[in-house]
Amino acid sequence: MNALPVTQASEICQVLTCLPEKFVVDFANGIDVARDHLRVQKERGSFYARCYDGLTGKGARRQAAINASLIDGVEASLNWLTDLTDSLAQSNLAIARVNDRLSDLKRDVTKIAAYSFQTRQELEDLSQRLDERCSNIEAEVARIDFVQRVQINLSDVFAKWQAGRFDSFSPAGRCFAALEELRWGAFGDFCRIHTGRERQTFVDEAVNRAIAQLKQDLRAGASERLDTHMWLNCPSNRSVLPDASEALAYLGADYQPQHSPFVFMVARVGEAIPLEVPRIMCATRLSEALASEIFERDVHA
Repeated sequence: MNALPVTQASEICQVLTCLPEKFVVDFANGIDVARDHLRVQKERGSFYARCYDGLTGKGARRQAAINASLIDGVEASLNWLTDLTDSLAQSNLAIARVNDRLSDLKRDVTKIAAYSFQTRQELEDLSQRLDERCSNIEAEVARIDFVQRVQINLSDVFAKWQAGRFDSFSPAGRCFAALEELRWGAFGDFCRIHTGRERQTFVDEAVNRAIAQLKQDLRAGASERLDTHMWLNCPSNRSVLPDASEALAYLGADYQPQHSPFVFMVARVGEAIPLEVPRIMCATRLSEALASEIFERDVHA
């Protein structure tokens, strides 16, 4: 299977370039060797299914795999996962998460005698390739020039926001989208591997840029408190991308309200706002809270 380039998948994947990264991780998590079908889109809803069709161009083959036998379905899914990982997964976060899932799958496969040597070998080969990619990225992070890549990632994301590429989202949604783009990029790789002052300096810079952009978008001061619903107010003009709200909900699907109330509020517009979120707040409060939930989540994962 040859995955389509991201630019051909959908407009929303051009705006949120981290969507394909998360998609590959979710695809890997959807492979279940203990069942007689794949769960790849069953629990993710229509947006995930559209991502699958858009990024792989194989909607019919997905359904065929679901109807396939246990062994054939898993072997097919491993082939697709290999292609998807090679073509879509670039960040250390995506590669490491897929590799973790492969470790689980290898343990599961050893408990089921029905799996062929080929299936076991495919798992082993893909795991070895991902181990090498993880090691290469970690070595790259340790180099001085990686800091330049982090700075470029930071500049590119906020240039995109300033240029209006996030205008399909609410003000709070734009902040969440920008920080998630950083989390899945070189910026996030650096923050997961490094600790201390240098890491905090980068996070503070991202927060400060988010505050400045929110001030510009709403023409409000950094400390001017606004009704929370104003931060969640989604645009309704013709230029809004049709998948915008579903894309944010998909990005925030793994965040729980108990630990990430601000992300939950932004990603699940229409649901009750968690009690931990103030009913009026300023750009500084919103940006700092979102950054804390997004980047501290990976540190404690």
